[in-house]
Amino acid sequence: MKELDLSPILTYLEKCHEGDLLSLTKSLDKSIFMFHFLAQDTFTDFERQNCCHVLMELKEAVMEIYLNIEKSI
Repeated sequence: MKELDLSPILTYLEKCHEGDLLSLTKSLDKSIFMFHFLAQDTFTDFERQNCCHVLMELKEAVMEIYLNIEKSI
């Protein structure tokens, strides 16, 4: 597997959330919640489900990072 440069994500996290992983997860939660209030014809049910799934997976990954950091302190 090719090594990924994740520095743009880290820069975003620092710039937009001041390095606060919980802030990012709260924003992801709000995004998922708002998805449910879009007009029904904006996305198919399958597209809505897939988008919410991606956001939830990202949130879970961020929370895992956060919990690992908390354990190491």
